[in-house]
Amino acid sequence: MARPTGRPLRDELLDAARPRIQRAGVGGFSYGDLAKELDIRSPSIHHHFPTKADLVAEVTATYRSDFAERVNGIDEPTALARLHAYAQLFNQTAAAGLLCLCGAIAAEWPDIADRARHEVVAFFDEQHIWLTDQIADGVATGEFRDDIASDDIARVVLAALEGAVLMARPTAAPDLAATVGSAVIALLSRP
Repeated sequence: MARPTGRPLRDELLDAARPRIQRAGVGGFSYGDLAKELDIRSPSIHHHFPTKADLVAEVTATYRSDFAERVNGIDEPTALARLHAYAQLFNQTAAAGLLCLCGAIAAEWPDIADRARHEVVAFFDEQHIWLTDQIADGVATGEFRDDIASDDIARVVLAALEGAVLMARPTAAPDLAATVGSAVIALLSRP
């Protein structure tokens, strides 16, 4: 049995696993990698997260909560400005050489356990709802065209931003999410 060290090891493990998933996916790291990085033994990890699926699910839940906090902190006065700020969240991720954690996990969907899958689905649902609300607001205020279906366009915006973060890697274009976001938003805007 592991002896208490006073270290916030559980939080350290979550913090260390998150960028590893965002860089290399769930299959791209092991408990041994985390143990080496944190200068601990692998059994210490199992004490907090008995399986890798447990760790991935908790990392995903934490990411989902953190991302929601960032999105809900967007307080721009117009729908147009809010969507640009939202695109910047994805741009910052790409600029750091990372993928959206939920996008990275979705890429490995067949190998992902149910609890993490639930978190990923909830993440995308929450983002879809937020985007739908912003687009509907933009339509209502006359910022956006009134011949668009807010629900459908929200899916397009989210898919475009997720894809831009992914494409930023091989194209060496860390600002691609901002560029794609601006292009999609321009298509929504009134001429």
